[in-house]
Amino acid sequence: MPDPTMDELVRTELVRRTELIAAEHRAIAQAQARQAERLVELQLWSEDPQVASRLQGNLEAIHLADRNAATLTACQARAVAFGRWEDREVARRTIVSETACLLNLHERTVERLLDESLWLYSTPATFEALTAGEISYPHAKALIDQMRTLPDEHQAAFEEALLPHAKTLPVGRFTNRAHRLRERQHPESIVTRTTNALADRHTRWEPAADGMGWLHWYGTAHDTKSAFDRIDTTAKALKPHGDAGAGSAAERAEAEQQRKRGLAQLRADITRALLLDGVTPDGLGAGIRGTVMITVPVLTLLGQSDEPATLEGYGPISPETAREIAAGAPSFTRLLTHPETGVVLSLGKTQYKNTKAMKKWLRMRDETCRFPGCNRPAVKSDVDHTNDWANGGKTDCDNLAHLCEAHHRLKHLSQWQVVQEPGGVLLWTSPGKRSYRTDPANPVAPPRPRPPVVTPKKRKRPATASYLMAEHQPTRRPSPPVPENPPF
Repeated sequence: MPDPTMDELVRTELVRRTELIAAEHRAIAQAQARQAERLVELQLWSEDPQVASRLQGNLEAIHLADRNAATLTACQARAVAFGRWEDREVARRTIVSETACLLNLHERTVERLLDESLWLYSTPATFEALTAGEISYPHAKALIDQMRTLPDEHQAAFEEALLPHAKTLPVGRFTNRAHRLRERQHPESIVTRTTNALADRHTRWEPAADGMGWLHWYGTAHDTKSAFDRIDTTAKALKPHGDAGAGSAAERAEAEQQRKRGLAQLRADITRALLLDGVTPDGLGAGIRGTVMITVPVLTLLGQSDEPATLEGYGPISPETAREIAAGAPSFTRLLTHPETGVVLSLGKTQYKNTKAMKKWLRMRDETCRFPGCNRPAVKSDVDHTNDWANGGKTDCDNLAHLCEAHHRLKHLSQWQVVQEPGGVLLWTSPGKRSYRTDPANPVAPPRPRPPVVTPKKRKRPATASYLMAEHQPTRRPSPPVPENPPF
């Protein structure tokens, strides 16, 4: 039988529990508003000329490096060749790197937070709503993302018209409304804006879980839609029907496996085939293949273990994929590791301590830029002297590590300091005197030194001399005989 009293108690408890969650939600919004305020204060403080000038690096060391730049290679002196940062830029880079390391965030994330904070602080009504917990930070971000693309004279009206909806709509619907309102209020035609936006077209890759990844293409609406329609039409045309047909058992099993592919899988397979094997109308792309580096445990390569391999810039991949790559792709560098210790046993061929071998070994060891929190691939970074060449640093494996262009400059021009310990461990000290440690992705011993080169001894006789003709020998005079009874 229904119990009205118990029903009412359950509803009351439901209200109480959800109100607690709502209160925490408002508290999070209020905390994010305070964080934005602190970020604005940090930026304004760092822009003070008296502060910015004191965040520069060791000017004496910089000038010393400049004087020695002529004797350095392009890779060794990359930071020296850069244009000098102004005080304000050094201060900006310093507060970004310091904050990113402290919060364990990527520097681009901190840059975005700093930029958003300035915009948020410049819109008083939106900032007050966030401070009061009336809207969430995603609502505020969606508003300023659309508002910042409008001319200054249109921004206040846009905020006034849109802000009430942020208090009543979910983030997804609110973002859609903000986008539509921005389109209606923008004074420029969509033709002009599309032409300007075309300059931002790009393609980027993003790792995903379970050995997968995303390939993002940002282009015009008609290009991206036409490309997807072509892929979709091809997938539907290739969708097989009926049974697997005749043939051997293996062929029938393969046909059955292909028949089971859904449209989503077919689209992915077609995209892969077009991108990896397709050729542009002018022939560009024919014969071109991307080169990656994988680390394969020995027993995995031999098929005696299911321990995953490691793909450079990504992480673990399946043993089957690693064996397939190692078996038939000459553009891959095969790195064999011990199954228990993980120590590298081979880099494909015997490597000696020369420039090319050291670069390959350092790339395999580091995988990414070695600044705290940076994940830019080593292949796109500089090989930097931890102890600067200008200060007597040696060009050997214990004094080299990868730094991306931005962090190479930061190390050279700011007050960040770094020391390299045995095994490739980097100990960083920030301008705020905080310590951070970065470990190599694959700790290994350095490449073996080059053995001594044995060459034929050069003959000392003059070129006109011949082994068939005896050289002129000086006249030897016989020594006088020694007396039998010497006088002593």
